Amino acid sequence: MTLRILILDDHRMLVEALAARLGTEPDLLVAARAPGGIDTVVAYAARTRPDVVVIEVAPFDDERRELLLRLGRRLPDAHVVALTAADDGETAAEVVRLGVEGWVSKESDVDDLVEMIRAVAQGRGWFPPRQLGAVLDRLRAEARHDGGGGGPLDTLTDREREILAAMVDGQAPTVVARRLRVSANTVRTHVSSIYEKLGVHSRMEAVALARTLGPAPAPVSS
Repeated sequence: MTLRILILDDHRMLVEALAARLGTEPDLLVAARAPGGIDTVVAYAARTRPDVVVIEVAPFDDERRELLLRLGRRLPDAHVVALTAADDGETAAEVVRLGVEGWVSKESDVDDLVEMIRAVAQGRGWFPPRQLGAVLDRLRAEARHDGGGGGPLDTLTDREREILAAMVDGQAPTVVARRLRVSANTVRTHVSSIYEKLGVHSRMEAVALARTLGPAPAPVSS
């Protein structure tokens, strides 16, 4: 399966170099490279329908926050990877809230970015331990503030708990749909409900919260 990639970075030379490198991978197609205003980027992304968005999140400001929110609304099935020079946990915690599923340092090899793109496309996001620790700390604090004790998980229906368990296991929505004998749209509807009930905005955040609050939901049966 060919994955369409959208790279968003203010440095045009870096964008062009990454596009050329990623274009050598047989399963990756750089669908768009669109630095510019939010309206222009969101409109271009909506037309090209990327599977994975790679975006620079440092310096993280209100404009990038708004961009991530709008991309999430227009492209709910797209996965987002942060390619960044930042290393602070607060930025990581914030972008997870906004739908980012993977974190790749600009000091990493391009091969690391390629691996992350393929991973998030399969529902397997990853953050470095330092950044992930900050994300989990924030989720724990919020869970305690909301009452703790696994309360948010208790609001899920049995089917939603099944789907969340599959997400924790790293199963893609299409795989879950086949196993449950329902449509992919039905799974997406349940996932949206899970996000709303848990107060999260991304798959990775939902999975992190499920692991933080525990115990894990019952797994999806074969």
